[in-house]
Amino acid sequence: MELNLLTKLSISKYLLPFFLILSVSDIDFYVGHPLLDEQWYILILLISLGYAFKRLEILLVLIGFTLFYFYPYLTEYANYNKQLLYCISIPLCTLVLVSCYLTSGKSFGIILGLFLAYPLFLDINYLDLISHIVIDNTAMLGMSIAIMCGIVFLFVLIGQLLVYFGVIDSLIKYIIRYIESPGKVAILSSAVFGSVSGSAVANVMSTGQLTIPLMIKCGYSRVRAASYEAVASTGGQLMPPVMGAAAFLMAELLMVSYWDVVLVSIFPAVTFYILLLLTTPKLSSIDIIPEYQGSVKKNLAESISNAMFSLIILSAAIGLIIGVMDQTGLSFQITSILNLISGGNTFFLLTLVAILCIILGMGMPTSSTYLLVAIVAAPTLIDAGITDIYAHLFVLYFGVLSMVTPPVALSSFTAAKIADANPIKVSLMSMLLAWPLYIFPFIFVWF
Repeated sequence: MELNLLTKLSISKYLLPFFLILSVSDIDFYVGHPLLDEQWYILILLISLGYAFKRLEILLVLIGFTLFYFYPYLTEYANYNKQLLYCISIPLCTLVLVSCYLTSGKSFGIILGLFLAYPLFLDINYLDLISHIVIDNTAMLGMSIAIMCGIVFLFVLIGQLLVYFGVIDSLIKYIIRYIESPGKVAILSSAVFGSVSGSAVANVMSTGQLTIPLMIKCGYSRVRAASYEAVASTGGQLMPPVMGAAAFLMAELLMVSYWDVVLVSIFPAVTFYILLLLTTPKLSSIDIIPEYQGSVKKNLAESISNAMFSLIILSAAIGLIIGVMDQTGLSFQITSILNLISGGNTFFLLTLVAILCIILGMGMPTSSTYLLVAIVAAPTLIDAGITDIYAHLFVLYFGVLSMVTPPVALSSFTAAKIADANPIKVSLMSMLLAWPLYIFPFIFVWF
């Protein structure tokens, strides 16, 4: 009875934002007891897993605090106590895999599973490899989770505050009041919300509840109404200044100015929205201004936890993939295989990388998609002589386009559900409407 009561209280939704704020504030340095960054990350990861597995929440949170305290011991004496490390790393790796499968989509869960299974076919000690990539600060507790708990968290925090205090709702209400075409309302409101949400699906679920029925009422077919919303929501992830947090991540990974990223990405994004707006039929105008209820006010801590827990687990999963690629040399093999298949033909190589990015990006939010394709696919383009920032922008575009590209196309499928339309027809129409996004990456890579 007491355990059920504690589970219902869901302490993780309060612990997660609390420790994220502590980790970025560097409060441990100010009080004179500096901690390793990895101690914060492993605690935050276990709390996130507790949020994902409600029945195991209390147990996982307690394990998180234990690992937080003993992490320095694990790293210092790992070579002398491998059995202990095995007992920690294998279950933790399994929990990350299962939670990704349940919360981030089957496709990414399968991709992660394939990466984790790959070392089994090599002549290496599998348990040692898994233990290393789980505990090491270059793999699961490395760059990807550091960026997610730092830059992305701050972005999500600001975004949630803007939503909570009604700033985003005010902008959308302004658009509804002064724009007559329902299609343009969908495009502009989705562009505004999309650059803050960090997820095309979240964008569709927020603005699409209003814009899709509105477009249908004004004469758009159900398929076209859903497609405009899906494409506009996806495009918001590529629009500066935020780009679903990808702008900040790209600047961090490439060690360039944030404004350099904005400069190269703003022209194609603005051009896309101009083309989309110009090709949007007006049909009947909005005679009655709809009542936009705005975002549902939730507990702020819960909203932050809902937005962050899956991103943190995804970043840990991406860290595992990075670890496998580093320890097995798979990154070099992927580059060699793509170069071999393309036969030195740059256009064919770009096409192969584009397809790979669409596959890798299936079902994931923008920030996690970018981190994954930047690690797996971008090095191949850079080795082919493409400028770093354009190579990263190329893989970002096609990673995000997985949201409207079959077979997964989560953004299109979500919009189709709201419109009560055929999901496949919506995804195909979305691809047609989003045609500039498929072409622009090739243009800015070539020129």
